[in-house]
Amino acid sequence: MTFRSLSVLGAFALGALVLGPVACGSSGSSSGSGGGSSSGSSSGSSGGSSSSGSSGGSSGSSSGSSSGGSSGGSSGSSSGGFPAGTVCNASGTPRTPPATIKHIIAILFENKNYSSVNGSSNAPYLNSLATQCGIATAYNDDCFASNEVSLPHYLALTSGSNCDTGLDQSGSGCITDDNDATSHTLSTASIFGQVTSWKSYLEDMPSACDPSSSGLYACKHNPAAYYTALSSCSANDVPITGLSCDSSNTMTGCTPAPINAFTSDLANDTLAQLTFISPNVDNDMHNGTVTQADNWLYTYMPLILQSPAYLRGDVAVQLLWDEQSTSTFGGATPNVFVSPYITAGTQSSTPMNHFAMLRAWENAFGLSTYLGCASGTQPGGSGSCPSDSTADVRAALGW
Repeated sequence: MTFRSLSVLGAFALGALVLGPVACGSSGSSSGSGGGSSSGSSSGSSGGSSSSGSSGGSSGSSSGSSSGGSSGGSSGSSSGGFPAGTVCNASGTPRTPPATIKHIIAILFENKNYSSVNGSSNAPYLNSLATQCGIATAYNDDCFASNEVSLPHYLALTSGSNCDTGLDQSGSGCITDDNDATSHTLSTASIFGQVTSWKSYLEDMPSACDPSSSGLYACKHNPAAYYTALSSCSANDVPITGLSCDSSNTMTGCTPAPINAFTSDLANDTLAQLTFISPNVDNDMHNGTVTQADNWLYTYMPLILQSPAYLRGDVAVQLLWDEQSTSTFGGATPNVFVSPYITAGTQSSTPMNHFAMLRAWENAFGLSTYLGCASGTQPGGSGSCPSDSTADVRAALGW
């Protein structure tokens, strides 16, 4: 693996950009916010203390997370291990992440090549996060030799394949199209069934665990809806109200200020162990612009960074894309990795893919079973997987 500074993104290294607007949503909850996913969060424990040598910059006297868009180096301590205003590790002292992580938040975007987002002036907020945190330059779109459409990539990320057995277009129960969950499902295991608690938040989904696309909601971006083994889908796969985000003016907060099931779980310290978020097709770069999605992040990410769980050091965030916008096999997709333990400016050239990301989640949660190609072998026990499917993503990025 290789680490180097992000000189191409240096122009965006401003803490104020990362904290963004003062977004609402600290207490209210929307309908559909149920689902009882709260078993994953700790109450008030010093999440940062489980790492060895975490300096954390914990001096300061104020308690609680910052309530607005103060700069990334603000003084004042959180209720746990890191000061309010912490984004990633700019302390100058390496921090060793805990062996297991209490909460992972994965936010999925759509159909872009690496250079269309990482380093792009159309996404200044995302690139400010990249500068202050970490990226992988070889997060490859190589799960499928035939470059399947969106849905198989979501299934690969969450179950290690797009089939019940086998991979790609060879095996049993393989899903190779973008049809709704009313058309086909998988009986295989998924990360949602492995963890102690999970929650998916789908922007503009009409009803919980909805198997049919409607309006700006695309079922193909909601992998939990396709796993028949998930008896808890209707409780944990919940809608959040869509935001209207400016498509051309950067660094602009979306409206209305988000108050929903996700913001409630952040504010109330009731995050699930695994949180999976899919913006609607306007805000995830599928139909909308890169700037539109960047503004969506600009609205939501400050709420994550200011949350009690993040400031305790209990949360790792991954911003991921399902696939490239081209059909070129193996090209890099955009990404940003955010955690208080990631050294600012980390850039890894370690080859990795969605299967390796799934393996990293399983490792981060202390799970002993790797699903599908996250184990290096196709589900069903035979057949090879791409060589980067078992890469150590956590070691490469330091989260």
